[in-house]
Amino acid sequence: MTTQQARFTLLTAARLFDGSAKSPLRNGGVLIEDGKIVRAGAARDLRVPEGASVNAVDYGDATILPGLVDAHTHMCAPGDGTPGDEVARELDDMLLLQAAKNARTVLQSGVTTARENGAKNRVGFSLREGIRRGLCPGPRMIVCGRPIAITGGHMGYFGSEADGEDAVRREVRKLLKEGADYIKITATGGSTRTSDPNRASYTVPELRAMTDEAHRAGKLSAAHCTSAQGVQNCLDAEVDMIIHCIFTEPDGAYRFRPDLVERLVKAGAWVNPTLYVQRSRIDRLEQKRQETGKLTPAENEEIERVKRSVEVRSNAVGKMAAEGVKMTAGSDSPWGWYAPGEFVNEIEMLAAAGLSNVEALVSGTSGAAASIGAGDFAGRLHAGGQADVILVKGDPSRGVGALRSVLDVYQAGVRIDRSVR
Repeated sequence: MTTQQARFTLLTAARLFDGSAKSPLRNGGVLIEDGKIVRAGAARDLRVPEGASVNAVDYGDATILPGLVDAHTHMCAPGDGTPGDEVARELDDMLLLQAAKNARTVLQSGVTTARENGAKNRVGFSLREGIRRGLCPGPRMIVCGRPIAITGGHMGYFGSEADGEDAVRREVRKLLKEGADYIKITATGGSTRTSDPNRASYTVPELRAMTDEAHRAGKLSAAHCTSAQGVQNCLDAEVDMIIHCIFTEPDGAYRFRPDLVERLVKAGAWVNPTLYVQRSRIDRLEQKRQETGKLTPAENEEIERVKRSVEVRSNAVGKMAAEGVKMTAGSDSPWGWYAPGEFVNEIEMLAAAGLSNVEALVSGTSGAAASIGAGDFAGRLHAGGQADVILVKGDPSRGVGALRSVLDVYQAGVRIDRSVR
């Protein structure tokens, strides 16, 4: 009997991680009806009404978890090293096809909810609607539409450049009218060729105008920040999430800022470190070395430079987490060299930076869901909740790399076909 034909679905396994900060429960299970969780807990306590049809699957030495939640994606990018400036040159219809392909890959990897952190024009909105209508498989999408940038600023090429308090306020209202779930701001420069990642872009009054408009509409805000001044400005403007959160100075020097860390904790702001998007370049170059037997001197130098940067950032994340900063896992994939479907790398790097394995799992489930305003329907396994469930071999609380060994993915109680890649 298939899942669709049966009234109930009963999934059992050696362990169940419900998305909370608790260690996995031994011999757990999830009972599902009509896409909702009837009960999650000890398998012995799960009962199907007498005479009801049930599709029961025991996964043996495996772990049941909530569907993963990736708080930072760019589905329209290819993840093959293509610079963002070049991605933006593509026609919208090609970007939408790329996004649909990536969304399927991401869902099959175990991510059932994702936040899109910026696409060109209306591509993000179209992807969300296409998935909702069942035109293409993919995670539930929470979208900003386009990031708001100063003229020539990071990602301004996606279509939402605005300068001055009145103009940025209008841009927020325009995005909300188009259906934005939250507002994304590029508060510093970034990889965009016409921007400077070490300098703040928007002023505090401009940032305040945007957060004010978002909050008045009941929406969250998130800001790309790769400079200390940008982080400070965003805290002054009450931005809800600081993305990257890198404390660089205008000359490119990095200096850890305990004062800003203290403010992050006090404000309750979420930090999305995006550690692996840098590390992905090292892994791609190491792969090239294995395949060809050599790298150019420039490539060897690049590996060493990126390694130093990753080490500095990982140490900073560990310090921030130890001080109580709320960390959310968001991949930034498929931006740069970060291929789609590899969200586990970000969770692993958070664990390596100092989070416990359980804390890292929370950062990619209930924590990520809370950080993007999806805590009501994603990231947890509980009675009445959405039946987004994944099953993996082994015990990810002992090593989060187990998330790579996905056995099955269920979205709203329906088993996802993972045979088509």
